[in-house]
Amino acid sequence: MNNTAGALIAVVSLVLVEFVSGIVGLIGTSLVVSPFAHYGTGASLVGSFIASVFLAPFPFYAGAFLALAFLTPIARRSPLPTVLLRAVLAGAAGTIALALVGVFTGAFGAITSGGSRLVIDVVTNPLRNGVPFTVMLLASATAAWLWLGRPRRNRNATPASGLPGTVRPADAVPPATVQPGPQQPSQQPQQRPYGQGLVQPDPHGQYGGQYGAQPRPGQQQPPAAPWGGPAPR
Repeated sequence: MNNTAGALIAVVSLVLVEFVSGIVGLIGTSLVVSPFAHYGTGASLVGSFIASVFLAPFPFYAGAFLALAFLTPIARRSPLPTVLLRAVLAGAAGTIALALVGVFTGAFGAITSGGSRLVIDVVTNPLRNGVPFTVMLLASATAAWLWLGRPRRNRNATPASGLPGTVRPADAVPPATVQPGPQQPSQQPQQRPYGQGLVQPDPHGQYGGQYGAQPRPGQQQPPAAPWGGPAPR
């Protein structure tokens, strides 16, 4: 499908260039003579325009199209020098097609005009038309290669911000650049029994001046009730 599309773009572009060039020449000549009038045995200006733009170069159009479509295709992934070389080969194929048609026309013309007509239709006219057509085919093949190689746009897919050709919305939040680490479980403060781990002043100085402190090594613990038990009543 792409091969046929590239061949169509290249050949149709060539035809359009010839058509515009012929139209400009026809308009300029029509200012002097009538475009539909016949002068002598020759064709009218309109007939000459149709013959020079469409009928005479048609073998070149057909040969170049078949060569570009099946033998030397214009691939979108091919480098430009390869595409230009293929266009030259397609132009050569079109010139050969003109020469093959000239064999038949020159053979009939040689009956009345001699062998020189065969040389003109087989060699001279094909080269005279084939060389400028090949040069124009180089430009049209380059245009086809650029057209086929353009980036495809998917209408259904939503464009991702940050890519070429896309614009970030004004209220868009930029993505985080630092990934958060694993969250550690929060440690709840353990409840301790009353008097453990608390530092309180010791007014009597029995345990080093602080409540909750353990007795020093080698220090004797005071009796539980040094003043004795309760007096009997």
